[in-house]
Amino acid sequence: MKYTKSKNDIVNEYINALSEDVAPLFLEIRACVLEAGPSFNESIKWKNCLVYGTTKNHIQTVVGKGKVSLIFFEGASLKDKYGLLEGDGNKARTMRVSSLNFNKAALKDYVKQTLKNEK
Repeated sequence: MKYTKSKNDIVNEYINALSEDVAPLFLEIRACVLEAGPSFNESIKWKNCLVYGTTKNHIQTVVGKGKVSLIFFEGASLKDKYGLLEGDGNKARTMRVSSLNFNKAALKDYVKQTLKNEK
């Protein structure tokens, strides 16, 4: 499996352990997130979730059977012109991705908004 290695060895171990059915999707999502948010650091938290953050956690990825969910911790503050964010809580929103043909422009927009909202 070819991908840009993380600076965090635990993240690389996590990626290498992904099942073949979800790894390509996960890596495509990861590349998209890191392109839109190059200031993110990556870590594994809560035993099996890759989390993107800066001085605070911004996005958590949850891998399921054939899909990846991205939980935006401050998702309620994002403008969702694509209509892809789910949830009605006070803060978090989730984007579920199950195909390599996902809306990359939407994901990049959400990531950029997330970083802007940090300031």
